[in-house]
Amino acid sequence: MNLLAPLATLMLGASLGAQAGCSRPLEVPVAPIGLMVTVDQGQIGGAFVELLQEVGRARGCQFLFEAVPRARQEMLFLARRADVMLPAQRTERRDPFGQHVALLQVRPTLVALRPLPAAVQNRASLLKDSNLRVVVLRGVDNGTAYLELLEQLRAQGRLVVEADTGGVVRALREGLADAALMNPVIVQGQLMQMPELRGLQSQLQAQPLQDLDWHPSGFYLSLERLPEADRQLLAQALGALPARQRLWQLLRERYRGSLLEAGYRPLPEPLTP
Repeated sequence: MNLLAPLATLMLGASLGAQAGCSRPLEVPVAPIGLMVTVDQGQIGGAFVELLQEVGRARGCQFLFEAVPRARQEMLFLARRADVMLPAQRTERRDPFGQHVALLQVRPTLVALRPLPAAVQNRASLLKDSNLRVVVLRGVDNGTAYLELLEQLRAQGRLVVEADTGGVVRALREGLADAALMNPVIVQGQLMQMPELRGLQSQLQAQPLQDLDWHPSGFYLSLERLPEADRQLLAQALGALPARQRLWQLLRERYRGSLLEAGYRPLPEPLTP
């Protein structure tokens, strides 16, 4: 029995004040992605979902989750047909449609089931190594540098795009791609959910590209669809230090080893005068 989760919920409630309550149930389309968001026989869970539910209970908000493909998840948010998008990296494309609440930092790395060439340390060296085929997850936006790299790999005929993380794992296992370019725990989480492939976790290795930097990730709250009071309530609650610490705890409970720190890190704390 995990005694930390109820304690964390109490801490969230105590630190964020009395329940104010959202004005209506909030619609949250989600797509399975590692152990951050899971969909198992209609049951939706994962670290980001669990945190949102805990904050909701502390602040009197209810969430209606619907499982959708990842590309559709973003489409629904940009079309103003969703209240919350998670997990979501901050991007220029999404900013006009939502208020971003950062809880941690994320970066894509090369992830492989076999040793990668040591010379591949940045985008230029990756593009120079013409033998290395790269698989990515459709609908993921890791910023301008990442998207430009994908276009360059596509022009070289070295890009494989899969609709879900299961497809990414199959591409790596069957030799259709040599490495994935994504948060490494996405691949790790997928292997953990596939009993026949769990043993491959020990072979996973992450190799960062030096010029793909860290970016804030967390939640997007709809600017037009969410009532202003609801949006500010959630922004304050999710952006508070206890919520950020709780998310990191939930991730560490799910992901063991060094891959979590290769792709995620806590937000830097502001300098005190």
